[in-house]
Amino acid sequence: MTGNEALTWRKGERSWAIKLQILLAVNTIHEERIVHSDLKPANFLLVRGSLKLIDFGIAKAIMSDTTNIQRDSQVGTLSYMSPEAFMCNETDANGNTIKCGRPSDIWSLGCILYQMVYGRTPFSEYKTFWAKFKVITDRNHEIIYEPVSNPWLLDLMKKCLAWERTERWRIPQLLQHPFLVPPIPSQLSFPHDQSCKLLQVIAESCSDDQKALKLCSQLQQLLKDPRPGGTSHVSISQDEQRKLLCEISNLCFQLQEQLSNFERD
Repeated sequence: MTGNEALTWRKGERSWAIKLQILLAVNTIHEERIVHSDLKPANFLLVRGSLKLIDFGIAKAIMSDTTNIQRDSQVGTLSYMSPEAFMCNETDANGNTIKCGRPSDIWSLGCILYQMVYGRTPFSEYKTFWAKFKVITDRNHEIIYEPVSNPWLLDLMKKCLAWERTERWRIPQLLQHPFLVPPIPSQLSFPHDQSCKLLQVIAESCSDDQKALKLCSQLQQLLKDPRPGGTSHVSISQDEQRKLLCEISNLCFQLQEQLSNFERD
């Protein structure tokens, strides 16, 4: 199965796992001081649920005492090429030779993530080489990001698609990004008056089904206070927690079956 097929299936905001695997795959070669230079969906292969990075035809190793590499010509697939990949061997505003390094791969990753979210690459509306060259190498060109439900996902793409290569996050930073590692609140709060709202709705919809009402009542009691006899000050061991979860799961299954029977009747 090719990466193109895998990414097409998972297009959209929720493909968290595949995004993580992509970052981990590229991180592996970057740790070996290798720049791939042609990252695109077709170069990711899904093997038994695990993503593999392939096609190192134009990859190049970074010397141990450098962070960038210099190439003889532009390389890579246009829609995923970084600004510096288009301008390699030219000089920047400070007179320095423009080189490609890990940040170039990060840009390509950003284009892939963008495609997974929106179904197209950031510069897909520009059809010719020169049209893409003009906008990608223009530091003032603004990439359009349509709204997404998770603002951290938007931020993750922007961290990869910063025009200045020095401003792009490295993969170790990206792996700790809040989109991939959501902050855990110190305390979880549950509004007491809303905890059994779903059960109330179910009970109201099947008020003529005594068995369903009884199951709803049992579930409501367990969710409200799982401690026997209302001893709220008594802690519950992990073993007891597992048993309670199992009991809740069984009650939910029975309620689901009863609702199905109720609808058929």
